[in-house]
Amino acid sequence: MTFIALVIFGIILILLTIYIIVYKIYPNVGNNDLLRSITALSQRTDLLYSDETKKQLLASSGSSIMGYFNIQSGDRTIKVGDSFVPMLQIENNWYLEVSPAPKHTADSAARLRIHSINAGKMEYEHIELPSIPKQKWMFIAILRDGRRFDVIYNNRIVASHTLKNYPSVISSPLSVGHSSLNGSVVHIIINSNRLSLQDVERERISHIDTNDNVLENNIFSFNFPGINIFAECPPGLPCDPITKPPSNNLLQWSTQYA
Repeated sequence: MTFIALVIFGIILILLTIYIIVYKIYPNVGNNDLLRSITALSQRTDLLYSDETKKQLLASSGSSIMGYFNIQSGDRTIKVGDSFVPMLQIENNWYLEVSPAPKHTADSAARLRIHSINAGKMEYEHIELPSIPKQKWMFIAILRDGRRFDVIYNNRIVASHTLKNYPSVISSPLSVGHSSLNGSVVHIIINSNRLSLQDVERERISHIDTNDNVLENNIFSFNFPGINIFAECPPGLPCDPITKPPSNNLLQWSTQYA
């Protein structure tokens, strides 16, 4: 009887500890993951309907959008010159753009192009960004607080800029990808508030293992922020690691680690 009581007490203690970690130490800040599986960047994929995009990301005083991107070789035949294409966008509001085939660098030139309203007329404002390295996963976050935009690569702020005018508020979907891009994207996470840097970093590390490999979601991945219990799919459990090749040898192994 004493043993059963100790087991029950242990279970209660574990549940209480989980509750404190999840709801007190690491409370839910309202983040919404719109893309839980690795998706190709070579085509446009809409992630959030126009009305919801306007409501959650544009109409509020601030917002946050984060995601993991892995850009491969660019399309060298799209145009003569350095043409920018959108990697992440809210059409007619703002675009995270890269140049897939810049002339003088092995990396992708990047910028944030924003539609703002000046005396009732729409105009563009640009925030120049550092090049985005290719062939590696990069966590990119865009934080908006009114007219102010902060852009984060991994765990470092690379641009902080206040627009001259307020960004336009329209109804357009949130989407990723473009036909001129080659690469992968996963975990596009949004929040209708401007998150703190601590919250952004907490979200970033919750989707990577100790080798900075990005993890797809599976039901057995009990990852508290900063505590990766299952960094990889444990042997014997019904989940597949993202590095698993296809069972049919005739199929192309398209994982980013191939």
